[in-house]
Amino acid sequence: MSRSPSRLTIDLRALAANYTLIRQRVGSGVAVAGVVKANAYGTGVEAAVRTLEAEGCPWFFVATLEEALQVRTLTDKPVAVLGGLYLGAEDEYRTHRITPVLNTTDEIQRAKLDGPSIWHIDTGMNRLGLDIKELPDVLRKTDKRPSIVMSHFACSDEAGHPLNDAQAERFTAAAALVPQAKKCLANSSGIFRNPGWHHDMVRPGMALYGLNPTPETTNPMHPVVQLDARLLQIREGREGETVGYSATYTIPGPTRIGVVGFGYADGFIRSGSGKATLYWQGQPCPVLGRVSMDLIAVDLGEAPGANPGDWLEVIGPRQSADALATSCGTIGYEILTSLSRRAERVYKTA
Repeated sequence: MSRSPSRLTIDLRALAANYTLIRQRVGSGVAVAGVVKANAYGTGVEAAVRTLEAEGCPWFFVATLEEALQVRTLTDKPVAVLGGLYLGAEDEYRTHRITPVLNTTDEIQRAKLDGPSIWHIDTGMNRLGLDIKELPDVLRKTDKRPSIVMSHFACSDEAGHPLNDAQAERFTAAAALVPQAKKCLANSSGIFRNPGWHHDMVRPGMALYGLNPTPETTNPMHPVVQLDARLLQIREGREGETVGYSATYTIPGPTRIGVVGFGYADGFIRSGSGKATLYWQGQPCPVLGRVSMDLIAVDLGEAPGANPGDWLEVIGPRQSADALATSCGTIGYEILTSLSRRAERVYKTA
């Protein structure tokens, strides 16, 4: 018996299959790292790391030192922090064998590493990373050299965006200055765009968890997440009445309203108010009015057989995380990483 009004089912078999699919796409000569930041994109970092390690994943990437320390308790494989080398925490990285992705000349100077080092070269994102123009000067002023050099695409989810080729060319030019270093460029979308971008290592994240790396085409990945929410109460709405906070929805006529135990505290983002849809046994149940912290109201007009206690699909066979994101005016990343820990979690392993 579930104690929660929501249930998150995570198919670890699909996660493993997605890793295998990517590994087959890039070939045996390319290492496939696993990006497990943000609690493995909301799926649960413990289960994700163990699943990926069982598939032979050689590297794990996270965003923060705190995430890295958690992953270190789960694996002996190298763990890299994309956020860099935090000032004052240098000894902690070394003690726990955490690899900072070095983004600045200061970080390169402060790094005291026993293992591999990663230098991040900015090729057009204008976020973290060494400016590509400063790399020659950095190499002149230090005898340190990276084991791996990496960069990050800004627009690889957009087929044919001119910045993709420009970044790839800039990366190749920068990497030529450190020929002893292995090269790592492609993220999930980059992996599926151009095999010339695979180099020595790729860093899939969203694709591992079932999001579509090529939004203009059919999703090649297996769905990992199913999310269901419980119907708590049914109301008979009358013409002229309103639903929810700020009375943004006025009932046009007799309406069977379902109150669902799921809201923005659970990860159903508020921008889905009046736009998103849930499903009861495949029948659409549009969201009525504002999404609140713990509750959503839906129209049960197409689901006359629904009863309190039934489960409504939020993400599943009728609606992918990407499709839900589109209806909410966002991206699948935000949907998955917004999922709270309030949902009952069920892991499918067989």
